[in-house]
Amino acid sequence: MNILIPDSWLREFLETAATPKQIKEYLSLCGPSIERINEVSGETIYDVEVTTNRPDSMSVFGVAREAAAILPRFEIAAKLANDPYHKSLDARRYTLDASLKLNIQTDPILNPRWVSVVIDNVTVKPSPDWLQKKIELTGIRSLNNIVDITNYFLRAYGQPVHAFDFAEIKPNAEGIPTMILRASQKGEKLTTLDGKTHSLPGGDIVIEDGAGRLIDLCGIRGAENSSIKSITKTIVLFMQTYDPVRIRKTSMALALRTEAATLFEKGLDEELVLPTMLDGMEMVKKLAGGEAASQIYDIYPKPYAPYQVSVDRKKVDAYIGKKLSNQEIKEILTPLGLEVAFNKAVIPAQAGIRNKKADPHFREDDNMVVTVPSFEPNKSLQWEEDIKIRLRDWGFTETYTYSMISEELMDIFGLDKSKAFKISNPLSSEWVYMRPSLWPSILNCVKQNLNLHPCFKIFELSMRYVFNPDDLPYENPTILICWTGERFLEAKGVAESILDLFGISTNDVILNSFQDPRKIPDQVRNDVLKNWYDDRHLSFGDFGSLGLVNSQLLTKLEIKTPITVLELEFAQLVKSAQTTKKYQPIPKYPPVIEDMTFVLPAKTPLGEIIAAIKNQSPLVYEVQLITEYQDTATFRIHYLNPDKQITDSEVIALRTQLKEMVDKTFNAKLRG
Repeated sequence: MNILIPDSWLREFLETAATPKQIKEYLSLCGPSIERINEVSGETIYDVEVTTNRPDSMSVFGVAREAAAILPRFEIAAKLANDPYHKSLDARRYTLDASLKLNIQTDPILNPRWVSVVIDNVTVKPSPDWLQKKIELTGIRSLNNIVDITNYFLRAYGQPVHAFDFAEIKPNAEGIPTMILRASQKGEKLTTLDGKTHSLPGGDIVIEDGAGRLIDLCGIRGAENSSIKSITKTIVLFMQTYDPVRIRKTSMALALRTEAATLFEKGLDEELVLPTMLDGMEMVKKLAGGEAASQIYDIYPKPYAPYQVSVDRKKVDAYIGKKLSNQEIKEILTPLGLEVAFNKAVIPAQAGIRNKKADPHFREDDNMVVTVPSFEPNKSLQWEEDIKIRLRDWGFTETYTYSMISEELMDIFGLDKSKAFKISNPLSSEWVYMRPSLWPSILNCVKQNLNLHPCFKIFELSMRYVFNPDDLPYENPTILICWTGERFLEAKGVAESILDLFGISTNDVILNSFQDPRKIPDQVRNDVLKNWYDDRHLSFGDFGSLGLVNSQLLTKLEIKTPITVLELEFAQLVKSAQTTKKYQPIPKYPPVIEDMTFVLPAKTPLGEIIAAIKNQSPLVYEVQLITEYQDTATFRIHYLNPDKQITDSEVIALRTQLKEMVDKTFNAKLRG
C-alpha cells in the first residue's frame, strides 16, 4: 500500500534536521520504502510504500515513529513529537454534558473496541484552507469540515473515523437512539454513501438502528441514510476496531476496496482508538463549533496488557552478528517505545509500548554485521532448477497455484476432508483446505485457460500437504505435468527422460496398473488416483504415475477436452538419484536391427513386453516401440554381441525365442 505524506505534516510528529533526501534514503534502507519525492504546490511530498504486515506504519504518525527510530542509527538526531498515546482522559478537561444518550449493543468478537460520543451544535461548512490542503496533498478530496476531520485522522494516525447524523439514528421502544452492531443476514440490502445498493453475502459487520435499518457497513463504507448533510446539527463521532477477517471477506465479496477496509483487514491497534477520539473531539469543537453532549462510550472488554520479553545476551549478539554494549541496546530499543532493563546476562524488555503492532519483532535493525554463512549445496534446489530448465526447453510453461483449494474441489476429487488441514480463518471460500494433491489446483488452472488457449503444456513443482494428526502437515514436493489432448506416449517419454536424468532405470520401476501392493505415499493412494485416470494409465511405483484424466472427472470440472497428466514424487526422485555416471564403451561391432510387429490382445501392457524382450537374452541390446496402431505394435530390436560380430544364425535363433516368448506370455502373434 502506498500513501502520500507532506514533509511539513511529517515534521509535526518528527523533530529532526534531516533533509527530505536523507529521510528518503535512510527510511528506505530500514523501514517504509519512500519510492520517490514529489514537489506539489511548493510542498515536498513523500510517496511511501508500506508493506501489508505493517499497518502501524500506514499513517503520517506511523512513518514519523519509524523515522525517529531509524535516523539516530545514522547519526542524525530525531525524536517523536505529539505522540497521541501520551494523551489521557482528563476528567476536568472533558466534563461532558450527558443530555443525549445512545443505546449501544455490540459484539466483542466482531468489534474488539467501540468508542463513540455525541457532539451537538455543529456547523457543517467548508474546511479551512490548511485542512483542505493537508488532506488533498495526500490524495483525499475535501468535502466539508466534518468529513475532512474524519479523513484527517485516517491519514494522521491510520485510524479510520466515521461520523453519523445523530438525527437519522432511529430510537428504540424507550425512545433512545439505538446502534446495534451485529453480523448481517444473507441478502440484506444496504445503500452506501456512493448511492450504490449492495446485497450482503451474510456474516458482514453492520450497524442497525432502533427501527431495524442498516446504517453502516462497518469498516468499509457508511450508509447513505445516516450520512452527514449540510443541515446536520448533531453528530455521532465513532472510532473502533473490527475482526479483520470479516472485513476482508466482505470487502472482497462486494468488490468494495476502500482505504478503511485495507486498514481494518490488517488488524488495527485498539490502544489508538481513544487517543484519536480525544483529538477528534477537540478538532470538531475548533472547526465546527460542536460540544460533546453525551458521555464517551468506550466499550473495551479485553484491554491490551503490556508484557515482558526476556532474551539472553549471547543470543542477541549471535543474531545480530556483533557484540553491542548495554547503552547501544538501550539507544536502539528506547525509540521503539520499549522500557529496557539489564540483569547480568538477561535483558527483561518491558513492552511499555502502547502500540502492540509496533512491537520490535516486526522491525529490522540496520546495525547488523553481514557475515557469509557456511554454504552447503542443497541437492533438492539443484535438481529443482535442472528439471524446470529441462521442462521449459521441452516447451512447457511453469504455473504457480495457491497452496489452498476450495471445499468444492475437495468434493469433486473425492478427497477425504477429515484427513486434510482446514484453515480456521480462510480469506476466501476458494482457499479453505491445504491441498493434499496438486491435481485440483492444476486442473482448475487448465479449466480457466482453455478458453484462451485450447492447446498448451504446463507444469508445477510445488508442495502438497499430507495429513499429520499430531502436528503440522508433511510437505511433499511434487511435479505435476499436464497436456491438453491425448498425449499418453509423449507423457511416457517425458517421464522416462526425467527418470533417466536422475539415473533411474525405467525398466526397473514401470508398473502397468495400480494393482501393485506398494502404495503411492501418504494421502493420495492408489485407489484415489485410479479414479482420477481412465483405463489408460501407467504407474511408476513410488515415483509416480501418468495417464489420461477420467472423463467423468473432467465433466465435473466442466472441461470438454481430453487431458493427460504426469505426476512424479520429487522427493523420492531426489532420494533415489544416481549421480555417479556409469561408463559404457561404444560397441566395437555393429548391431543387427529388425522390426517385429505383433498383434496384441486389448490393453496389453507394452512396457512389460519391452522389458520381457530385453531380458530374454544378453544379445538383445536395445528395444524401442516404433508404432502402435489399433491392435498392433511394432518394436525395433537391436541384436548385438559385444565380443564379436553377431551371426545370422544367432539372430534367427533369437527371433524364434522372442516370438515364442511373446506368444506364450502375452498371447501376442507375430504378424507377417
